[in-house]
Amino acid sequence: MKTFLADRPKNYDYLHYHWELERFIIQTHWELHFLGMQSSYSAWLLLEEECKRRFGIDDKAPDFQDMLRGFDNEIYRVDGEIWSLAKEAVDMGLGLVFKERPLKEIYATLNETAAGREWKKKFDKFLEERGWRTIGFDLCDLSWLEDPTIPLGKIVTSVVTGEAEKEQFPLQKVRSELERRREEAVRRMLDRVPEADREWFRSLIGLAQKASSYSEEHDLFFEMTFFAIAGWGYRKIGEWLAKNGCIDRPEDIFMLNGREIENALMVPFKSDMRWIARRRRKRWEYLRERFAKQGEFRQPVYTVRGDIQQAVLEDLLPSMDPICIKIVVGELPQIKPEEIGADIMGICGCPGEAEGYARVITEYTQLKDLRPGEILVCPQTGPEWTVAFGIASAVVTDRGGTLSHAAIIGREFNVPTVVNTFVGTSKIRTGQKVRVDAGTGAIYIRG
Repeated sequence: MKTFLADRPKNYDYLHYHWELERFIIQTHWELHFLGMQSSYSAWLLLEEECKRRFGIDDKAPDFQDMLRGFDNEIYRVDGEIWSLAKEAVDMGLGLVFKERPLKEIYATLNETAAGREWKKKFDKFLEERGWRTIGFDLCDLSWLEDPTIPLGKIVTSVVTGEAEKEQFPLQKVRSELERRREEAVRRMLDRVPEADREWFRSLIGLAQKASSYSEEHDLFFEMTFFAIAGWGYRKIGEWLAKNGCIDRPEDIFMLNGREIENALMVPFKSDMRWIARRRRKRWEYLRERFAKQGEFRQPVYTVRGDIQQAVLEDLLPSMDPICIKIVVGELPQIKPEEIGADIMGICGCPGEAEGYARVITEYTQLKDLRPGEILVCPQTGPEWTVAFGIASAVVTDRGGTLSHAAIIGREFNVPTVVNTFVGTSKIRTGQKVRVDAGTGAIYIRG
């Protein structure tokens, strides 16, 4: 794109660039994205089916989960680099800057001292290498390079919660133990398999082991990095359209669909798309405000079944679609809360028990409020939430399956994790005493 801009592009150049971006987003990007997901996740699902048939265990059993965790990947390495930067900031006497200054003032404040300037050079180098990354996969999201407060916020969380004062990156601390348990679990499982089936069963385990690491790593490469680059490119196209009076501001390009962008680029100074962009922006801002005040809103599911639970049991689970079953929706709890005296039931993301005070958090920017030992309760998690797993004593989410981010990271940090409760954030309040029995998926509200 930089070379493209240096050549003084015309309308048709921008038009061809839009076509290239659109082709890559719709075709190449998503094709590669789902090829990796379907192959590795299907192996997980097939391994679970074999374990159910042969040994009567599913993917929530400790032995099954132990076989498939303890692997490093690029996104964990980035998290480790962020933790190292946070630790260096504390060691260099900059802790108060991150604890007391508003997030948007930290970057400028660092220039006031020699230590701050030295640390900032390291942070800038980190951004050069890792900055092409967004917080999600919307084209309108800014990258870390464009908005350094995003990674700075992760560093603030590490400093404020005391995570940066630990001697070792928390994920690395548990890795050797997880590797040992993984090898033992695989050996025990293969010992139970007839010798004639052992070779292909070992291969199935090996492919299924890629599911967790691919699930995290593909977020970095296919979603965060790609959408950071594509979003930056579309903002440059937006600058051209705004310059020609087609839209009010470059960001309004995200209020137009592909065909509207194509038409506008043909003759931008004759294409007034402002009225469309303004109307859609107003609606978008209203929905964002409603989400901030009322939380998640979902349209009712269109189904001929009596309710969503019946639709999941009779339509979704028999489909054997691993993405829907293990990530998007997740399986439903087999036990009702009243049967065991629990207040909420979910499914096991990582086994274990914990008791502590709840901290309900709905956005990753609130993670600085999380205190060591608290139980994190949230709608769901993504890569920006990873730091929380080194702080919380347990994690509870509203949505997700055994291959959701929360479940995977819970297993890697060995933190008791319950997913797919549906009602965790609506029934639990910050400050309540909560006991989590993740092995059974049970949550008990004590007060």
